[in-house]
Amino acid sequence: MTSLKPRFGAGFSIAALCSLLALSACSTGRPMVAARAEADHAFRYGQWDKAAPAYLEILEKAPGDWEVEYRYGVSLAKLGNLRDARTHVETAHAANPTSEEVARGLAEVYFELGEKQKLVQLLQDRGNLQRSIPSLLLLADYGLRMDDPDTANTAVRGAILLSDGKSVEPYLKAVEVAERLGDTKTAARRLRQAYTVDPESPAVAAKLAEYGLAAEGTTGLPPGP
Repeated sequence: MTSLKPRFGAGFSIAALCSLLALSACSTGRPMVAARAEADHAFRYGQWDKAAPAYLEILEKAPGDWEVEYRYGVSLAKLGNLRDARTHVETAHAANPTSEEVARGLAEVYFELGEKQKLVQLLQDRGNLQRSIPSLLLLADYGLRMDDPDTANTAVRGAILLSDGKSVEPYLKAVEVAERLGDTKTAARRLRQAYTVDPESPAVAAKLAEYGLAAEGTTGLPPGP
């Protein structure tokens, strides 16, 4: 009677076949969607040591996703690998130059690396070429962090010009910059301009009370640099 048992040739066992199948499964790896879910979850909760290898796994299999590049770079930066972080965040910024999030991440990497000139150039260019008010406000913050009042003041004035009296945020940032520099006269002037731009702003109202200024028509000053 002919045997119905499978035959794999001399010396080939079922155990060997199982081992081969296991190796094949390992070589194909897990689905990309699983790696992305793990990476994004770890990134969301600041688990950088888990996020970094998961994003790297994705980049090695399917490079070209700017968001993965960015998040991998941020994760590396948080782990202290600033040089490699810069490469990946710069790649993300080149792929998506309009992203405020990526620009913020790249600015922070430059700051941590002590590359002040690149940081200032990045955010100034975004303000001048893309008319990005958030980038100029961020530059004002970095000016204060770098003990560079000229950069802080120039950035906040640029944001005020771009806002054209339509946003209170640049004026509130100007108040903050002036206060940090000990210039209470300028801070009060910027606050009164902020009141003209948005008299209903809770942040403006709180500052007016702090300065002992009444929330009334005569308090406001014309907006402008």
